[in-house]
Amino acid sequence: MPLYARECMRCEVRFDVLRNMSQRDEPVPCKTCKGETRRGVALIASTPSSWGDSTWSGRFDKGLGITLRSKAHRDQVMKERGLVETTAYDQRAKLDKGISLNNEHERTLSRYNSELSKANGDKGLAIANTFPSDT
Repeated sequence: MPLYARECMRCEVRFDVLRNMSQRDEPVPCKTCKGETRRGVALIASTPSSWGDSTWSGRFDKGLGITLRSKAHRDQVMKERGLVETTAYDQRAKLDKGISLNNEHERTLSRYNSELSKANGDKGLAIANTFPSDT
């Protein structure tokens, strides 16, 4: 019997439903808000898995410490625990680094403009004072 991932179109909660193939297109109300759901990727619950199990009973995720039934189940557990994908974290770190570099650029530009004003328009002196040599 296939395991169907469902996602609520109203509250976006994800859950799995074990149904006969003949029931795959029948509506399934959301377990949280009773709203309309859409069907996601189906997994066949009795096929051998790619992780070497003789029957598909899920995949044990060492990081989460539980056996997962589907991608939708993993997404739901991660959301409940307030976790994000590593790639999303890496993207946020890159964004934060970009913001930090932009802020540093703004401070340097402000310092240069201040030095330019003090040097009465002498750009060479303003640059020398903005970026002093350590030697």
